[in-house]
Amino acid sequence: MKLHLTLTLAFIASLSFAQSSENIQKVRDKQLKVQNQNQDLDFKRMEEELKVTGKASGPFTYGVFPYPIYDSIQKGGFKGVGTLGNFFGLKLQNKRIVYTSFVENNWNALNSHKVKNKDRVFFTILVLTDFIDDKEYTSSKMNIVSRNFPDVIGQGFVKTSNNRIDFSAFTTLEKEDFAIVNMKLYHLKYGNIILIAPQKDGSLRSMQINNTTDLTSETLKTYVDQLIQQPETVNFFINEKTI
Repeated sequence: MKLHLTLTLAFIASLSFAQSSENIQKVRDKQLKVQNQNQDLDFKRMEEELKVTGKASGPFTYGVFPYPIYDSIQKGGFKGVGTLGNFFGLKLQNKRIVYTSFVENNWNALNSHKVKNKDRVFFTILVLTDFIDDKEYTSSKMNIVSRNFPDVIGQGFVKTSNNRIDFSAFTTLEKEDFAIVNMKLYHLKYGNIILIAPQKDGSLRSMQINNTTDLTSETLKTYVDQLIQQPETVNFFINEKTI
């Protein structure tokens, strides 16, 4: 009986994976087909974006392209993306930890193979800083864009008194997730929570954490609050060599 149940579950999982792979291939084929077809490109949005100034929110210049209309790739497929974080920083023994997270919503059949809840936090970065600009709000910025639908990319930065931590992270429809922090590459499959501790000598230290379950917009804050109180985290951020 147990063997039969195991084989049945394995068959269902295999069938689901095959269907998901087939759907992904169809979306990718459609994406290539419409990429330079004028009738499928959103020129109205492009014209509006050209009017926007002050796009600097991370290491990459925000280029304005005529991206495909979402429905031209999959009708009704796009359901939103978002950012979460704490600009003023969490207090940790008289120091501040600023964090930013990137979120993709559940797009039903399109990304249900990787987003099991209403949304999924695919990247979180926590940075120790000694500088919070509570007047001009220049000490950190973040931005996430859906223009690469069905892929998602975000970027941002956190400043210290004498340094700047730049970061960017993306997730693909195939769940190939990566991040770059000041030119250090992270494969997010092995942990999508990154801790950065600037050192007094100008160098950086990082810790990659592999959470066992996907975080969501509802569970993120509680998780981060608990994480920064863990002894290993405290020792990482608070020692004689960190700023």
